[in-house]
Amino acid sequence: MVRECSTGNRDSGDIRKTVLILIWHYLPGFKAGGILRSVVALVEGLKDEFKFKIVCGDRDLGDRQPFAGEPIGSWYEYGPAEVLRVPPGLAGARMLIRVLRQEGYDVLYVNGVLHREFSMLPLACRRAGLLPRRPTVLAPRGEFSMGALSIKSKRKLLYIKLSTWIGFYRGIIWHASTILEEADIRRSIANLPAINSAGFLPGGPRTPGVGTMGIIAVAQDMHQMSACESGTRLQKRAGRLRVLFVSRISPKKNLLCALKMLQGLSGDVCFDIYGPAEDAEYWSSCKQVIGTMPPNVRVEYMGVIEHEKVGEVFAGHDLFLFPTLGENYGHVICEALIAGCPVLISDRTPWHNLQKEGAGWDIPLDEPERFHAALQQCVDADEEWYGRLVARAAAYGRMAASDPAVIEENRRMLRFAACVASEA
Repeated sequence: MVRECSTGNRDSGDIRKTVLILIWHYLPGFKAGGILRSVVALVEGLKDEFKFKIVCGDRDLGDRQPFAGEPIGSWYEYGPAEVLRVPPGLAGARMLIRVLRQEGYDVLYVNGVLHREFSMLPLACRRAGLLPRRPTVLAPRGEFSMGALSIKSKRKLLYIKLSTWIGFYRGIIWHASTILEEADIRRSIANLPAINSAGFLPGGPRTPGVGTMGIIAVAQDMHQMSACESGTRLQKRAGRLRVLFVSRISPKKNLLCALKMLQGLSGDVCFDIYGPAEDAEYWSSCKQVIGTMPPNVRVEYMGVIEHEKVGEVFAGHDLFLFPTLGENYGHVICEALIAGCPVLISDRTPWHNLQKEGAGWDIPLDEPERFHAALQQCVDADEEWYGRLVARAAAYGRMAASDPAVIEENRRMLRFAACVASEA
C-alpha cells in the first residue's frame, strides 16, 4: 500500500509534526541510563523539525520522592520539549490515558515493551480502540535481546506471547536501533518486513504503508556529543590498572561477572563501581563476591554519578569493564570512548571490532580466558602503549557519536511515521 505524504517544514511556514513520547524517566533525572539518553538526543537533534511532547514519571529511577520544583499534572516547557509529569499508581495511569485520548499529536512514540504504565497500558488501550488512530512507533530498547529475556524469562515470554496474540502490535512501526535488534524483534514477535534509511523516502510524495502486521524501521540511536566532555587523564603506570563499571546494578548489566573477571590478576588493580543499585538482591550477591576479592584488587562502590560528570570520571580511569548481557546501543560505551577510556565489553552490543579499531575489546562471554588476557595486558601496559590506545578510543568514539548519517536516519524514520496512517 502507498499513501500520499507531506511533512511540515518551518522554513515554508508549515506546522511541525508533533511527536508524543512516552518514557517513565526523563530529565532532570539521570539514573535510567541509555533509554533516557536516547530520547534526550532524539529531541535535541530534531527539535527544529518536530515538536516534541513528553509524558514521563515525576521522579528519577529508584527515588521515592518526586523532583523538587517540577510541576506534576500540567504541561510546561522543559528545554526544547513540552513535558507532562504523572505520579505513580492509578492516578498517574488515568492521567496518562486522558492525555493520550485528548492531546493533539501526529505520532505516538513508546519506549520499551514491558513497562506497565508507559507501554502495556497504552498499547492495551490502543488495541481496544480507546485512543485516536495515530501512527505508533514502539522502541523495544533492548528488551528483546537474548540476555534481557533470560532474566525472569517465563513471565516476559508469556506476556510477549499473549500480547502478540491479542493484537497489541497490529500496525506498529517497530524502531530497531541496529540490525541485531531487528533480528530480536523478528524472533520475538513475527517475521515482519523491515525498511532502513533508504526506504523511508523523506520528502518524497509517496511512502509505503505499514500494513496490519506492522513493520520494522531500522535507525541507529542518536548520541549527545555535548554531554561527553572529558576531564584530565592520569598517566598509566605499568603494573597498575584503574578499572570502572558505570551502569545500573542489575543482572542484565552483569556486574557479578565483571567482579569475577578481576580475580586472579597480578598487579595492583582498583575497581570503582558507579550506578544505582536497581536490584537489591543482585547487589547483595555482588557484595558477597566483593568480600572475597584478593588483596591486590580493591573494589569500591562510588554511588550514583550525575551525567554531567561522566566524562570526568571516565578520564580518571584506564579501562571501562562492561560484560553486559545485551545492549541495543550502549550509550555508556560511547561516553567512555569519547572520554578516551578504552573499553572491555561483551560482544552483545552493536560495538564490534574494537580491537581492530584500536579502541578496546569486544569478547564473547563464553571466552573468559580472553577477558582475563586483555585485563592482564592492560595491567602490565605502560604509558607509551596506553597513550596510543586512549587516543584511538577517543577518536573512534567521537567519529561514531557525530555521524550525520545517524541523525538523518532518525529524521527519516519520524517523517515516515508521520506520513503513514495506522492500520490497527
